[in-house]
Amino acid sequence: NHPEQKLSMCSQCQTFKPPFSHHCRICNRCVSRMDHHCPWMNNCIGAGNLKHFILFLIYTWLTCGYAMLLLGWNYFFCATEKCTFGTVVIQLARVMTFLSVGAFLFISSMLMNVFYGLMTGIGTIDRLKKKALDTMLESDEEPIPLKDVFGIAGYHTWLLPIDPVFEDYDRVMGYSTPQRLLREQMMMNSNNVTANASAPIPVGGDVVDQHMPNDVTKDLLSP
Repeated sequence: NHPEQKLSMCSQCQTFKPPFSHHCRICNRCVSRMDHHCPWMNNCIGAGNLKHFILFLIYTWLTCGYAMLLLGWNYFFCATEKCTFGTVVIQLARVMTFLSVGAFLFISSMLMNVFYGLMTGIGTIDRLKKKALDTMLESDEEPIPLKDVFGIAGYHTWLLPIDPVFEDYDRVMGYSTPQRLLREQMMMNSNNVTANASAPIPVGGDVVDQHMPNDVTKDLLSP
């Protein structure tokens, strides 16, 4: 999507960084299309596990909603004579309600954050950096296709906790495989060698072109 974007080097990994990747100090490695480091999953959220993170949020969100529904139906909206609860049960119901509502609101905000990242193509780390530099309006990222998150195995697999099957794994991962990065490094080194070989060499007040005939070069270099 961004052919003009140049590969950058990671000062920690000493290798090329895929586009939109970041180095995680906790995981001690670069993560392709990194969004953030999630303490709940004890891992970084990036191109390889974004589907699992979204499913984790959806499952938890549905569980919190189900817990609130059970509490409301059996405790708060119960009007029969059988709805007599002891002190312990009442306190537990209040604690569970507080936890369920808090988790429901927090996970709702996380889901909104993830969906915003999918629609704009800007991860959490990049968005915070752009907001700090006031460059959000200059963003040219494109939305992330759903097939690059949930795969192409079929819609019935989107809500299942299985690894997605990507149409082009190398592209989705930002060409971050060691073999690909090695080829990129060799290509860049080859281009640098070619550029240096074609550059003229200053000798005194003259400039010597390395592609000049040998006899002309010797004349220029001789005292």
